[in-house]
Amino acid sequence: MPDSDYRDLFARRLRALRDSLDLSIEEASERGGLSATFWGSVERVVQEPCLNSIFGFAKGLGITTGTLMTFDSEPRSEERKELDTFLDFFSTQQLQLVLRISRLIYDYRSDKPIDSSADSRPS
Repeated sequence: MPDSDYRDLFARRLRALRDSLDLSIEEASERGGLSATFWGSVERVVQEPCLNSIFGFAKGLGITTGTLMTFDSEPRSEERKELDTFLDFFSTQQLQLVLRISRLIYDYRSDKPIDSSADSRPS
């Protein structure tokens, strides 16, 4: 894959994460210690970020660099993409709660009562 494709993937990921937080470029760049002009240039694939900038982008979004650099490899529905992006911003405690709720929803059957033992599954 040519470098420009990776830059495009990164730019789309950066913008999607920022948009999901309802942050302006100015707000996000200030949090990350980057200029708004540079941030916008990277989102438009005009400039290429260096390693220090990637850490600044992650800081500006309040996520890890690993989360920032995780790109979708397979096509997913819009709902799944939105959920995945939303989960990237959750704390460990929030993720544990979402997992418990998800297990309850998954285990729910209209012909049987909800089993409270689903909460005690090992994670």
